[in-house]
Amino acid sequence: MAENSIFGINSNLDTGGIIDNLVTLQRQPITIVEAKRALEEAKLLSFQDLKNRLQNFKSVVNTLNTESRFLSTVGTFSNNSATDTNKVATLATTSSATSGTFSLVVNNLARETKLLSNGFASTSTTVETGVLKLTVGGKTTQIKIDNNNNSLEGIRLAINNSGANIQANFLNDGSSTNPVKLVISATKTGVENSISVSLTSDLFGAGQQHAMTFTEVQAAQNASFTLDGVAVTKGSNTVTDVISGAALQLESAGSGTLTLTPDEGAIKEKIQNYVDGFNEIMEHLNRELALTKSTGETGVLFANFTVQNLQQTLREIITDKVVGVSGNFEYLSQIGIRTQSDGSLTINDGDLSTAIASNIENVTELFSSSGTTTNSAVTFVGFTSKTEPGTYNVRVSNGVPQLAASGTTTFADAVGNGNFFAGAADTTSEGLNFRIGNLSDGDYGTITLSVGAAQITNRVLARLTDASLRGPLEAEIDSSKEALAEFDQTINDLEERLVLFESNLRDRFTNLEVVLGRLNSQRDAFDSSIAGIQALFTGNK
Repeated sequence: MAENSIFGINSNLDTGGIIDNLVTLQRQPITIVEAKRALEEAKLLSFQDLKNRLQNFKSVVNTLNTESRFLSTVGTFSNNSATDTNKVATLATTSSATSGTFSLVVNNLARETKLLSNGFASTSTTVETGVLKLTVGGKTTQIKIDNNNNSLEGIRLAINNSGANIQANFLNDGSSTNPVKLVISATKTGVENSISVSLTSDLFGAGQQHAMTFTEVQAAQNASFTLDGVAVTKGSNTVTDVISGAALQLESAGSGTLTLTPDEGAIKEKIQNYVDGFNEIMEHLNRELALTKSTGETGVLFANFTVQNLQQTLREIITDKVVGVSGNFEYLSQIGIRTQSDGSLTINDGDLSTAIASNIENVTELFSSSGTTTNSAVTFVGFTSKTEPGTYNVRVSNGVPQLAASGTTTFADAVGNGNFFAGAADTTSEGLNFRIGNLSDGDYGTITLSVGAAQITNRVLARLTDASLRGPLEAEIDSSKEALAEFDQTINDLEERLVLFESNLRDRFTNLEVVLGRLNSQRDAFDSSIAGIQALFTGNK
């Protein structure tokens, strides 16, 4: 403020305004860098937004990129007799369940043990103190009954709080005397979970006496049924280890047929989610890469190679032939999934339903990954992101398994030990994992790997979104962050120079005012001297 007070005092110039204008002019390089930084920041935000969108799409893709995830089955039961409406069993399936039909005969259900005590007048009736023994499947829990819990209610609570698999409740049978009884049930069915309960008291001179008596009103029993002619006994009515990927719930005695079929509705929903996710990504990419010719306005990521390449790759995934399929469907368009002029996808529901009904395995291969072999000694295990789909010939030479792409005669030694091997690095079969049960020299058929659209999409998205893979999208994000850091440093340096520039200007203009002040003083003194001389000569006349 002290400096400003002398600006223009001698020069009569708008020194402050001149300095502000010069500083504004000098700030133009900073303004240009700030504008570039704003564009780069918008670019970074767009890349990060794209990465988030791709990660969300990847979570959708992961619901159908493998056979076990893509295939959904539904289980139904039908009675042997059309007039029989008895519900014998229900079937809940998991993603690993496969289609099939099974005959089922349920002889009897599993049951739990049930005991009934002798009667008491009320829940507060006092019972002799002693030791309550609860035995479940051969394991006994002992509880002390004393003056704190020696009532019928106390014993009920003692049983329920024991931690044993037993539950006690009251039953009032309406008798005129002693109507209240304890109903004690095992919480698990089956013979292995049968229970027994006793309450013994030591009476002086009489030895141990039973303070309560219990009658077994229902004995523990295992479920007994026959599945495809095989007799099965289980301790529970929920059976999870008989039909692979399915939980069988026995409801009553009876017979009929269990049928596992593809869940068309669930499969269609997964495909629709994939198509919707694909369309959302393509719509977003179209906006980011857009060029409005009439105005020259562009999207934030216009002409960016990484984004353009992603868009083209996604289009090719949808339109390219799927290699290694076992049926006639080799393109998604053959099952009703078609590309529109704007790059989005539509589904013809009728064509898709027909395809699922005619060859669900082939439809599965169009989306997910699967491997098959033609020799019983060879088992497909898995593959990696570097394994190319196709058919590979398998042979053993000098005790070493070898692979060659179908149509070629160049075999490469597989790597591994024991009976587990994988395709060698830098070959098309790299990462193709298999088990071979015989290492005698000879030909062992083929391994065919099919990698469908969803699995290929998963590979592309993983390469772009997994930071550990250092893919092109991650490189773009890192590059933008580095550019922003450089812009920040440049702006900081220019700001420091501008401060020095302004300070220097103020010093110079201050010196100017000081010099002008001195000159004005000298001028005034000179004018005063001249005036004095003139007055002197004028007076002499």
